[in-house]
Amino acid sequence: MPDTQTSRTVMRPSTLEALQAIVDFMPSGISLFDRDFNMVLCNRQFRELLEFPDSLFEAGLPSLGELALFNARRGEYGAGDPEQLAVSVVGRARLREPHAFERKRPNGRTLEIRGNPLPDGGFVSIYTDITERKRAEEEARRSASYLDAVVNALPQGVSVVDEALQVVLWNRAFVNLLDLPDGFLTPGTRFADVIRFNAERGEYGDVDPDEKVRQMVELASRFERHRLERKRGDGGVLEIEGRVVHEGGQSVGFVTTYTDITDRVRNAETIRRVRDLMSDAVNFSPTFIWETGSDGRYTFVQGMKKILGVADEQVLGTERGKQFCTAQCDRECLDPAAPCEKLASIRAHAVIERCTLAARRADGATVWLSSSAQPVFGEGGRFAGYRGVDVDVTELTLAQRELEQMALHDPMTGLANRRKFRSRFDLEVARQQARQGSLALLLVDVDHFKRVNDQFGHLVGDGCLRLIANVLSSALRVTDLVGRFGGEEFTVMLSDVGLDDALQVAEKLRCAVEQSSFSLPEGGLVPLTISIGVAVRSADDARDFDQLLEEADRAVYAAKHAGRNCVRAGGEISKAA
Repeated sequence: MPDTQTSRTVMRPSTLEALQAIVDFMPSGISLFDRDFNMVLCNRQFRELLEFPDSLFEAGLPSLGELALFNARRGEYGAGDPEQLAVSVVGRARLREPHAFERKRPNGRTLEIRGNPLPDGGFVSIYTDITERKRAEEEARRSASYLDAVVNALPQGVSVVDEALQVVLWNRAFVNLLDLPDGFLTPGTRFADVIRFNAERGEYGDVDPDEKVRQMVELASRFERHRLERKRGDGGVLEIEGRVVHEGGQSVGFVTTYTDITDRVRNAETIRRVRDLMSDAVNFSPTFIWETGSDGRYTFVQGMKKILGVADEQVLGTERGKQFCTAQCDRECLDPAAPCEKLASIRAHAVIERCTLAARRADGATVWLSSSAQPVFGEGGRFAGYRGVDVDVTELTLAQRELEQMALHDPMTGLANRRKFRSRFDLEVARQQARQGSLALLLVDVDHFKRVNDQFGHLVGDGCLRLIANVLSSALRVTDLVGRFGGEEFTVMLSDVGLDDALQVAEKLRCAVEQSSFSLPEGGLVPLTISIGVAVRSADDARDFDQLLEEADRAVYAAKHAGRNCVRAGGEISKAA
């Protein structure tokens, strides 16, 4: 980081040094500008979160205008003229108003940016990476939507009461079955209020409402599992079943289901129809239900054939775990000797909630299932097996994997982005150290790329970058990696090569690009050349990625000064210096 004493500020150096020491230990990125929008200080987190190169800070701390122009040129603010975009950023800053907003960066990550003006006219901004939080919020929102859809699709009434005996969740069937007026239930409605309403309209017969409320609240406060049938005033019969919700070994509420069993009580034929309806619901939905005994073998299965292509009766008596993990690991989840993390809950006879499993269909295709199950206990609390449901989530799982894949690649060229490249670099360094090998880092810069954009436009410029990306990828081994962090620069990592081999590969890449040209839509060709800087790291080399990249960058700089369209090695430059 540049010496803070050279920054453009009226603060005393000792004050700046103390403040710099403080912000360097902050978990978020921090920048401080004076009243003239000259940067006073920033920390490493700020530079890393916004991916500012060290070269931007070599001549001292940049001004807000310089940073804004740099960001605009690399597409940080979206489409538009970079000069105008940068002016707009500075213009908003001149308002000196507190601000808080979220920005999704070109690399896919989301930053929360909070700025506050300072009494002397400057302002301080804090940058926090909230990518994972946003992803978690989206997942929570999606899960809540699924839960709401499922609960409201159930024919049974459902209510959830928390430890304070407040109704926190219910579905439309619950309101209809209990014949509650619209608007009666709101978040936080007390369980006692529901009991009182029912008592006052005669739901429990001729009882004293106050006494009935007291009795029911006392029973509910015990948080005990219960099951009963209640005949309502209109002659209907409800089957009411309550199950306690535990968290951390403590009772935190209970879930109650309300099933209208009037017809079942009146007519056994209705029971058969209800069972047939349930079977149809299972058979025509992407789910199958199952039960296992205490030995983990299937005792009941319904609906498996449509998902896994195996008849229900064919798997009866087989071990459930034999079907799973075949696509991702070489062990079977119910093998007692296998240290599979999915076994922990099963061996503890605990509830299984949305456990994602890979299974193999009868035709060999891979299917992803979300499995949920409840342990079943017999007389004396003896474990008797599991009762569960598996939902086909193959499309959702593959979509999530595709999104994860997109998060690791440059959206325009499809090459590895900085995150993936850095991760692979760290792995490759560890591998080379273990085998006493070496690796090379090539920095590739497109010659006169600004001229291409200015003459032919950004669409042609983007097409040229995609062409170069394809040329580089096609000319390398499968074990090598090509990346793009932005702009017209590409990075290449070569495994198990020394300097001589790395220079040969770089020359091969240079020639391949020189022999390629971008075809304009209206006819004509755009000639392309590249300058390449080479840096090599041996197994006992202590330099990290940024240091190696800096050496390659110096080599590119030397190649530019040598006339472009050539290759230079960082080590040779260091010796010459």
